[in-house]
Amino acid sequence: MTDSPPWVAALSDPANTDALTAGGKAASLCKLMQEGLPVPPGFVISIAAFQTHFPDCSPTEPPAVPVIDSQLMEAAYQAFDALVGSAEEGGDKIVVRSSAVGEDGAEQSFAGQHATYYYVAKDDLEQAVTRCWMSLWSPAARSYRQERPDAASVPFGMAVILQRMVQAESSGVCFTQDPTGQFADHALVEATWGLGAALVDGRVSPDRFFMAKDGTITSQRVGRKRFKVAENLANGSEHRLDHVPAQLQTRPAIDSEQLNAVVNLARRAQDHYQGTPQDIEWAFQDGTLYLLQSRPVSTSLATPSLDTPDGRWVLFKPLIENFHEPLTPMSVDLFERLLPPIGRFITGRYYLDFDRMKLLMPFQLSDGQLAEMLLLRGIPSEIKVAWGRVPLALGALITAYLCTGVTWHRTARLKTTALWRFATLAERVKQDPDMDALRALYTLALGKHPLEPIGARIFQANISASRYFFLLDLLKRFLKKFAPGADPNLTEQVCTGNDDMFSRQMVDSMHELAETARSDPHLCALLEAEHDPSTARHLSELPDDHPFCTALDEFLATFGHRCAKEIDLATPRWREDPLAVIAMVRTGLAEPSTGATERHGLRLAALDELHQALGSRWKRWIADRLIDRVRYYVTLRENTRHFHSMAFDVLRAKLKQQEQMLLGMGKLKCQDDIFFLSWPEARALQEDSLQWSDLEEAVRARRRTYNEQSRTAPPSTLNMTLPPQAEPSSSNHLLGSCASPGLAEGTIRVLLDPAQGAELQPGDILVAPYTDPAWTPLFPTAAAVVVEVGSYLSHAGTVAREYRIPCLVDVANCTRDLRSGQRVRVNATDGHLEVLE
Repeated sequence: MTDSPPWVAALSDPANTDALTAGGKAASLCKLMQEGLPVPPGFVISIAAFQTHFPDCSPTEPPAVPVIDSQLMEAAYQAFDALVGSAEEGGDKIVVRSSAVGEDGAEQSFAGQHATYYYVAKDDLEQAVTRCWMSLWSPAARSYRQERPDAASVPFGMAVILQRMVQAESSGVCFTQDPTGQFADHALVEATWGLGAALVDGRVSPDRFFMAKDGTITSQRVGRKRFKVAENLANGSEHRLDHVPAQLQTRPAIDSEQLNAVVNLARRAQDHYQGTPQDIEWAFQDGTLYLLQSRPVSTSLATPSLDTPDGRWVLFKPLIENFHEPLTPMSVDLFERLLPPIGRFITGRYYLDFDRMKLLMPFQLSDGQLAEMLLLRGIPSEIKVAWGRVPLALGALITAYLCTGVTWHRTARLKTTALWRFATLAERVKQDPDMDALRALYTLALGKHPLEPIGARIFQANISASRYFFLLDLLKRFLKKFAPGADPNLTEQVCTGNDDMFSRQMVDSMHELAETARSDPHLCALLEAEHDPSTARHLSELPDDHPFCTALDEFLATFGHRCAKEIDLATPRWREDPLAVIAMVRTGLAEPSTGATERHGLRLAALDELHQALGSRWKRWIADRLIDRVRYYVTLRENTRHFHSMAFDVLRAKLKQQEQMLLGMGKLKCQDDIFFLSWPEARALQEDSLQWSDLEEAVRARRRTYNEQSRTAPPSTLNMTLPPQAEPSSSNHLLGSCASPGLAEGTIRVLLDPAQGAELQPGDILVAPYTDPAWTPLFPTAAAVVVEVGSYLSHAGTVAREYRIPCLVDVANCTRDLRSGQRVRVNATDGHLEVLE
């Protein structure tokens, strides 16, 4: 490269330490190379080259695309050949990165505003350089400059880095100082499979590790990494993302030794910059760690400020109990079209309008009491009527009865077999090629008319089943008055669901799958090799008539439309990703099923004890009627969920069909981008009134916002403050609410996804952020269940009572504060947990 013009120089050239020569990113990398840090080799096309090609450019008006000087391209091609010649096998491509003046600085980062191109071949090099230059005028970069009053003081120019391509097995970012505010002076590492571009663009939920200065991992959260950047990604490729095998999706992308190496590398970069906290990008290739970028921590990952509307808002607990991540924009846009005006979505979560609910409540309740009721934390023991609000409440009640009363009466004796009408309807809608996602939603959610067979109006039936909450409260008050000496836990023991409850059948079917696998030693060994990448291939090679394959097909035929976070349309169903089911079958290999006969016997024993406490026949008769009704509606609520989740499956299938069409038309670039559009935007793309270029920046921004909002649980209230909750008696105690009574002692197992269920051992204490039906098969294995978000009515409580497992809900930050391997004692009856070691 000695004959190269001064426009191109090695990245390690001392001249490149000047940001006015090489741009901010290249200058930083050059300095770190000189310190001996493992920066991949590269070359820099200087700011001078940019200024020659754009002599009179304006920061606000994009210029015409220039023709690159032939002498510059000759030097660039020589640099390319030098980089490819130094690369390992398969390294016939490089990465081309922008390096603007002011980029990666302490005051301005321009993070994500300028272009980077991976897997650039020699024939595409000129175009990549031009695009890096032109990204200085991208809409995002121009908007960033307009929002920063100090931008005018920064010289305007762009260098370009040509760098050896790191074929990353895993990669990510590291902040030497936690920017979220959760752990002061801790390092935060985020990791994913493949290139980190998928993480930076918000396309994956990464693993997150917090590490103290002494090397202790204080918190670890393994994300579900469904995609990674495609290997050997060609310029303009239609397929930018590859699927990550299911057995790797919930496996940490780096081990503890690699985590230590990443943090130490980041701290070395911080030391070079005189202790200024650094945000680095890193990657592992063949076990070697590389530093790809380092800049001062200039942005925060702390909980983003909410664009809160006026008024007071309370979180809608029945939805958040199933998952606390926000819904994706497409899900929000579709569901908002159906929901009544008593609430709205805020940052992807549904909140109730507190002031409107207060007007409709004909009782004298303080704001705190009403908020606690809306959050399903209980009903005050004494309630007085607010006579002034009775007329409005009565009018609302009459209106609601006229709209839904027919449904409430028709679901009072509904047989489970009638619900299969909805399955037939859902399949018919799914197969109708003329029905798009929006029409499918209206058809499945609203039905044709109020008097059609009630089994086809599954959403209305599900809502009507919520009356069991009031019947259960009535039963508890009755027993408190007429059987004051009875064990209060008997209520939960006798009010379990009926034998035809689908969540119970799901568990039994899962254990039957495990029993089938257990009978084949070879298959059993395959399943237990959970982190073996060849497991999926070996399972796919089983003959179709293998008993396990037959049993799995039968399971998916009944439950294949279920999944974790099934309300969000972006979530793949078990039918699409059966290896998620396989992961839970592994758990069943270690724990035989608790039979229905044993459960029935335990319930009868509790009922007999309750009868003895009541004494007289008429009291027993009233209690039995209430218990029967509670059990019926508990079962109806769970079973209608089984069927209405078929609607979400249909909507997802319709959207994925639309996505495939848009990908084929070049209107979308990556899988799942459709879920970050609104419905009108998706239609506009299909009708050719919008192009991908019109929405690309918006989709990228929405993905990043979604990931930021997913990092923390949403606040319970907005624009209002609840009375302070009780404080634990010591740092070893955590407080919660009882959803299923009992005591248990065991080892903590923190799981963030049911696909990690193979880690759960018999007798472990399952700690989770929430549970939904996808978690059900794990309950029989656990000695107790502890969740961050929930209530007595939540899925966690309902299923825990079915299996007589202690369940503690609403335990704030339990997945953060508790670590797998700790030994704890759970006292769900009294609502607390004690860490023993």
